[in-house]
Amino acid sequence: MRYCGVVPMQGTLQLAMLEEVRTPEPPVRLSALFFEPGSAAQVATELRSLDDAVIGVGAPLAGPRAGRPGRDCDALLLRRGVAPERASQQTRELAERLRDLGSFEPDDDGRVGQVEEGSYHDFPVFETNADGVFCALQGRRLPARRHPLGMQLRIEELEGDHVMDEGGDLWHRRIEELDAAACALCAHRYAVGHASWLGDPEEAVVVLPGSSLPHEFSREGVLPPVERIRLPDA
Repeated sequence: MRYCGVVPMQGTLQLAMLEEVRTPEPPVRLSALFFEPGSAAQVATELRSLDDAVIGVGAPLAGPRAGRPGRDCDALLLRRGVAPERASQQTRELAERLRDLGSFEPDDDGRVGQVEEGSYHDFPVFETNADGVFCALQGRRLPARRHPLGMQLRIEELEGDHVMDEGGDLWHRRIEELDAAACALCAHRYAVGHASWLGDPEEAVVVLPGSSLPHEFSREGVLPPVERIRLPDA
C-alpha cells in the first residue's frame, strides 16, 4: 500500500509518498519518498500509475453548495483553531483528474464522525488539511510554520510517528514537503481506520487523524513565554 500526500506549492503541487517497512520488532516504520513539484497532470499520472494508493489532498476538493458563501468543514476547522486551505487551479484540476477514483463521502447526516474501517477501498481519495493533521496528532495547536519552533515540532512529530526520509533528512526539507508528508501520514491513519471527518457530507468533508476530534484544539503551551523589552515612548 502506498500512502500519498499532496499540497499546493506556488502554482504547482508537492507530492510525498509513504510505504510501510515491516521489521521483526514493532513499531512499523514509514519510508518516505519526496517528488519534485509538478503540475496536476504530472501528479495525477504518478498517482494513477499506482495500483494500491490512498491519497490525502491538503486542499479543497470541492466548493460550497450553490448559493452558500463557504463550506461547513472550513467553519468547523476554524472553530477548532485551524485555518482552512484555499483551493488553487492545480488542486481543482487534480480533483477533476482523480474524480473517477472515488473521493471520501461519509454515509452520515451529521457534521462530525469517525471514518469507517475499510472506507479507503471505495474512496481512496480524501481531503485533509496539513496544519489540522499536525494539530490532531499533537492534540493541541502548534506555532505557525513561519516560527522556528513550529517547524521543529512538525519535524519531531513526523519522526515520532516513525517517518523515515529515504532521500535525505526531514530537517533539510521544504515546508511544503513536510506538509505533504503529514497528509500522507493522514492517509495511513485513514487506511487503518484511525481517522475522523468533519463537514457537511453532501458538500465536502475534511479528514484528520484520530478516532475523535476535540471541539477546539488547546491553545495552552503553544509558545513558551519569552521576555520582550518595551521600547520608550516616542
